[in-house]
Amino acid sequence: MKKTFATVTVALICLFAAAGCHSNTAESASHEAGAVSGPANRPALHATLRWERLYDGKHMARWNYAVLEESCRAGGHLVRGLTPGEVQKLDTGTVELWRDDRGAYGRERTWRHVLEERTDGDCVIRLEEQLDEGSRSFREIDGTPIEISPVDPSDVALAGKLSGFTRIGESQVKGQPCTRWRSKNHEECVWSGGLGIGMSDAPTDSLCTTQGPMAYLTGLPLESRHDSQGPGCNLELETMTVGKGLLPEVGRAMAELGAPAAGG
Repeated sequence: MKKTFATVTVALICLFAAAGCHSNTAESASHEAGAVSGPANRPALHATLRWERLYDGKHMARWNYAVLEESCRAGGHLVRGLTPGEVQKLDTGTVELWRDDRGAYGRERTWRHVLEERTDGDCVIRLEEQLDEGSRSFREIDGTPIEISPVDPSDVALAGKLSGFTRIGESQVKGQPCTRWRSKNHEECVWSGGLGIGMSDAPTDSLCTTQGPMAYLTGLPLESRHDSQGPGCNLELETMTVGKGLLPEVGRAMAELGAPAAGG
């Protein structure tokens, strides 16, 4: 299911597809805790995230908006611009992700400023919300659950090494378990509770700009902070629940996909 959406730049996401079996080494003990055996035990989760995009510590879209306003005034035009609250939405996004036994649904909202063409010479600038949605079924056409392999810890370790991150250890964000990573310019904590359902806790480079909300099914950062050098994404978890059962949002998404109605 895909509607019409924001143009987004694909970020480099150093995440590996989950495959293989769990290791029994001490290093992977914490990963074992996230394992889930069988489709009937796949957790139902709902997460809400908020991010802000920066370049050298600055919000470039807000800076561009200020330049546009000043240019309009310098040209002698009356400016009808954004409210302070609307300006604060520039260079930010919100992501909601729902996942249960049947499948997953996600949506991401971003905002941009748009200069309207006016015949009277006024500069009318409005805020435009852009919506990106995605969904995925975890069942075959006949209703059979699709097998989802647990994450292999060796893939996680390799992902961290290749992307220049050092594993700091296990942590929590708002009560949710996560693996903390640090690189030269970036620190983040990636959810470690979904290893058994193929959601890696390997580090990511940035998720401010993605291929859509479904990218968070591969790995779900709960906290991400960049320093003030170059492009970066500061991300924070707002709310997250993990439980059992079926979620209405996923049910509606599966109906639009024409996916089988789920059984156990």
